[in-house]
Amino acid sequence: MTTYLVTPNDTFFFRGGEPMEAGESHFQTSIFPPSPETLIGAVRTWVIAHASDGDFEGYKNGKYAETAWFKEIGLKEPPSTFEFIGPFLKMRDDILLTPPSNLFVDKAGHFTLASPRSFDDIVYSSGIPSIMWLPESGGSKSKEWKPVEGYITMKGMDKYLKGAINALDQTTDFVKTEVGGDSSTTEVLFTTEARTGIALKKNGLRTAVTSRLYMTSHKRFGEGTGMIFLLEGVSTMPDASIMRLGGENRTAYCEKVQDVVLPSFGENVEFLVTTMPIKVEKVTGGIPVTEFLDEDMNVILPRGASSRLISFSVTRPLQFGGWDLAAQKSKEMVQYVPAGSVFYFEKCSIKGHNNKYLLGGKDVR
Repeated sequence: MTTYLVTPNDTFFFRGGEPMEAGESHFQTSIFPPSPETLIGAVRTWVIAHASDGDFEGYKNGKYAETAWFKEIGLKEPPSTFEFIGPFLKMRDDILLTPPSNLFVDKAGHFTLASPRSFDDIVYSSGIPSIMWLPESGGSKSKEWKPVEGYITMKGMDKYLKGAINALDQTTDFVKTEVGGDSSTTEVLFTTEARTGIALKKNGLRTAVTSRLYMTSHKRFGEGTGMIFLLEGVSTMPDASIMRLGGENRTAYCEKVQDVVLPSFGENVEFLVTTMPIKVEKVTGGIPVTEFLDEDMNVILPRGASSRLISFSVTRPLQFGGWDLAAQKSKEMVQYVPAGSVFYFEKCSIKGHNNKYLLGGKDVR
């Protein structure tokens, strides 16, 4: 897959799913990081703008239906050949990922894992043989352990996947959500800026709409910070250009960069951790059915391998919508398993690699 780096020209604004209409509140939700659907929409729009010279009406009316670029991006939905992974934050030369949801830390900087455990005296979902349980270890009681916040580096994720939890370092393997301080030498990942906006009439004159002020927040990236995504099946994607991304006509410079391979293992693997939100097809018996987990609780691994689900750790599900390029309206909200979700399965060995989820275990190779 080809890797692209996105660098904002100013700030980013990725708004929530509520309509931009007059209502009970003048606050507009800002979400970060953006959903995969947001980047997918930006990529498809970018291709249309370059390939058709901005003829969006012709695109919607099927004028270019027989062209190669139209077949690559599709009309209402991208075709199966359109593969997208990301977005991931990038700081300098490191890729930052969402920390695994079963990884916890105490005030002293010690780490522990919630792992599958069976109880004879506790009634829980009959669909899985174990539940995720946080042990008392390192002298800390369960109430003193807190979920890891911010982002985990690739080196930190490599340690986690190997089961080397004791080797994790809070200062070098993790990055806070908003890094920065009073020192001019402190690196900043990104900062949040409060903004006030006003709705504009859709008459081409960009005149303001009366009584339609709103408040929201933007993200300003620090020096060396960007986002990357991986793309396959779109040969008509320009190597570098300015693209529109997010709300309020924000723009960014998008360019092809050196390919990225995230850490993952194949031998003696027993769990996976998702790196990006994964769409939920439906929920059966409390189990989210996704592209890697079927209704029979089989975890689908690279190259057709599969293993039986044992237990899983998922934080609050996400809901994302999107924009229908053909109909020019918002799509219905869809539920996603968040990045950092962890699924344990019966130990096995596989061949292949998938950056959507990374594989690990205690004695992996």
